[in-house]
Amino acid sequence: MTKALVSALVFASIVAGCSSGAQEAGPVPTVPTSTGQTTAPTATEPTPSTSTNASTAIALCADKTAAVKVDSEQGAAGTIRTLWRVRNTAQHPCRSFGYPGMDFHSSGGWLGVQVHRGGFPDINQPPARVVVDPGHSLYFVSYWSDVETNTEPCTEFDRVKVTQPDNFVPVKLASSGCLNPQSVDVGPVSSTPPS
Repeated sequence: MTKALVSALVFASIVAGCSSGAQEAGPVPTVPTSTGQTTAPTATEPTPSTSTNASTAIALCADKTAAVKVDSEQGAAGTIRTLWRVRNTAQHPCRSFGYPGMDFHSSGGWLGVQVHRGGFPDINQPPARVVVDPGHSLYFVSYWSDVETNTEPCTEFDRVKVTQPDNFVPVKLASSGCLNPQSVDVGPVSSTPPS
């Protein structure tokens, strides 16, 4: 009986609170008349963050405004290290974050390579946001094996596709070499060439 009475009192207080809640919410903001004055935001309106607005106002780096090229390439002990440069050809800054995708074209068509993220000391760092001014570049490093074994052949390629982070359309460029399609590792994009 006591439990039922307590439940009834709780329910009654909730109903009473709901019926007077809207009246106690305070005055409803009004739209200013044509006096030309503006009103300051109320305490309930969130104030925008400058860093959030700055990063969302900058367009994503995309294939239509990117010039991709090999900046340098080194090979040692059956592993090829390539530094890639992606120049922003747009008239405005662009932003990027994450790992690019890659694919390679052989005589039989595109290989459908699935890149691995990290794997070598200079590409194991976590991704960081990058803003690229017009005419400037972002960079990333890739590694792959060019050693032919009984289980992993080296496939000759004549073109490469580079897909920037958060993009679906790749940039294609002429490039040649030999790689094991299962051995491609990439690092995150950066604003300076990784050493």
